[in-house]
Amino acid sequence: MNVLITSPSRLHFALIDLNGKLGRVDGGIGVALNKPSLKIEVSVADKPVEEEANTKEVAHIFERIRSRIEPGLERNYRVKILRKLPAHVGLGSQTQLSLSVAKAISVLENRIYSVVELAKLVGRGGTSGIGTAAFAKGGFILDGGHVFREYEAEKETRTKTSFLPSSASKVPPPPILFQHPLPENWFFVVAIPEVKRGAHGLEEVEIFKRYCPIKSEEVERICRIVLMRILPAVLEKDILTFAASLTMLQKLGFKKKEVELQHDIIRELFSFFDPRALGHGMSSFGPATYAIVEGEKRAKELAADTKAFLDEKRLRASVMYSNANNKGSEILMPQTRQQN
Repeated sequence: MNVLITSPSRLHFALIDLNGKLGRVDGGIGVALNKPSLKIEVSVADKPVEEEANTKEVAHIFERIRSRIEPGLERNYRVKILRKLPAHVGLGSQTQLSLSVAKAISVLENRIYSVVELAKLVGRGGTSGIGTAAFAKGGFILDGGHVFREYEAEKETRTKTSFLPSSASKVPPPPILFQHPLPENWFFVVAIPEVKRGAHGLEEVEIFKRYCPIKSEEVERICRIVLMRILPAVLEKDILTFAASLTMLQKLGFKKKEVELQHDIIRELFSFFDPRALGHGMSSFGPATYAIVEGEKRAKELAADTKAFLDEKRLRASVMYSNANNKGSEILMPQTRQQN
């Protein structure tokens, strides 16, 4: 008995409020992409996970699930990663793999969980809810962050007591305030140069500690751009305002810090994209960098030009293009096909 699951990658455009003085922190916007995508096969195994050909990464996911799921798991499972997302480049690979494994096990165990409950099982979504929402339904996403009480004793609640990334936070995923499909002819050209990977683990924790809180004036500016430009642009299918607004965010708040901490090629890509695309930005801590254009033909042309630009810099890189994934993950079973 086996289950196949595909899930989208995601671009994380920006964290909104890393100031916290109003009693709430984080909040973010992002989008699910059709490409690249993750595909895994999970099947019942005769031996414990440690004796199977699962990676350490997958074994760690199993450990989390086994320690939190009730009633416990009686069977063992094998995971085959058929199509992998690149790790620590800003595409949300850890969240998608964790949720996909958890979802597959829930199907094979005949247990019903919401995506938020799955995220709690695998410990994802402690800062951003974009990856969890992308797995659930795809599209453009705005999440509402977490309650913030800096000096409250830490508890297993919805309250955050310090500025921490998802990997180091125990709180569940934030509420989704807005989730909406993007037009099929809006394309993202994504360049991933082979430079220093995006901050993760202890390095990511230290960056949050060092640069937070962000000035309230910058947070207020970000909120205005999100509320009065980006959200209306999504509903009105106004790609020009949408794209230009994301460009504006690269010089504000925590996103500004993320860009400054990355390799110089990220800022060079921004300059390269300026006259050639409608907008641009860096996803999460990078180095995945994106440009927004209208139409697949233009996306294909810009992807080729971007690869040529990076080749001239003698930098190895993968460059791709994709429109938004507006449906989320998919579950495939023998002779059965259903959407999540």
